[in-house]
Amino acid sequence: MEFIRPEDYLPRKSHISDLNRYGIALIGCGSIANTAHLPAYRKYGLHIAACCDVSEEAARTTAEKFGIPRWTTDVNELLQMEEVAVIDMAIHPAPRLEVLRSISQAPRPVLCQKPLAMDIKHAQLLGEEARRLGIVLGVNQQARWAPAHRALKLAIEQGLIGEIYSIHHYMRSFQDQAGWWWTKMKNFNIVDHGVHYVDLCRYFNPYPEDWSRVHCTTAQLREQNAIDPLIYSANVEFGPKGGRHPFMASLHFNNIAKANRSHSNTWWVDGTEGSLWCTQDTLYMAINKHKNVIHEMKLKGSWFPDAFAGSMLAFITALDQGQEPPVTIEDNLQTIAMTTAMVASSEEGRVVERTEIWSGGERG
Repeated sequence: MEFIRPEDYLPRKSHISDLNRYGIALIGCGSIANTAHLPAYRKYGLHIAACCDVSEEAARTTAEKFGIPRWTTDVNELLQMEEVAVIDMAIHPAPRLEVLRSISQAPRPVLCQKPLAMDIKHAQLLGEEARRLGIVLGVNQQARWAPAHRALKLAIEQGLIGEIYSIHHYMRSFQDQAGWWWTKMKNFNIVDHGVHYVDLCRYFNPYPEDWSRVHCTTAQLREQNAIDPLIYSANVEFGPKGGRHPFMASLHFNNIAKANRSHSNTWWVDGTEGSLWCTQDTLYMAINKHKNVIHEMKLKGSWFPDAFAGSMLAFITALDQGQEPPVTIEDNLQTIAMTTAMVASSEEGRVVERTEIWSGGERG
């Protein structure tokens, strides 16, 4: 199956006029920066100008590990560096507002780690403050650039299986390790890890209408370490009430499956002329006119680290061409609104409308 080539779904930099102009400064030198952001930037030849962390040891160690020429513990010092053109903000949500206000003293475009915030009010505040301060702010929902997800998106856009009417995601994983920060985070499985799949559900939606309402159920094991459920199942409706819109989605995530050989991450997309499905390394297609045939395409690259380079390169491309970031504040707010609705639906045992999440429904 050769309808999609690796150069179509892997990160691209050849169309950026001068990549060296876009020196990247990393704020936050934690594990995700060291295991994903920086390996991705190094792999694709991006210019990493400096790094910053409140911990001197973290900043220094990261700079030495990746050959970054300058490091600091002071954001204001970082902003004095002329070679810094783009900021990668890879810190937890709580300090982001303060850091954005510091950046406003010498504004640079900022790519913020996903999601913009864990709750809708905090996310709205960050977005409003970025606009007030004149900061170009994009969100690093980097799963959109994972090779499997990009390939699936391209296949959907090519109309290979006709009109799409159903998307289903089934994820099995395990993150109930005692002592890790995520086991102590409220609603982690939905608002932090699960936000990838919520966002992808919206990303794959081929219709102009965004999600309308959601019904989510969760389950929590008696002896688990995490403070909140690690299993969710959500039905997502698009369009008006009554179930007459031509598209729907369902998302299921079991994040406490202990048998690692049973783990999987599969998307199913059904259309009027066939079906697509993909794992993280293979894209499959079955179409009506090719009876008893399954087309199979092995994919190159992987989510970690390629997606992180894809997200940053897409952000830089938008800057280079004078366009909005590929994931805008408004776009990410709709994803956060959906995770917010899923939590409310689970806790209250009911369907939650998108319009409920916005005060007075003005953004519904």
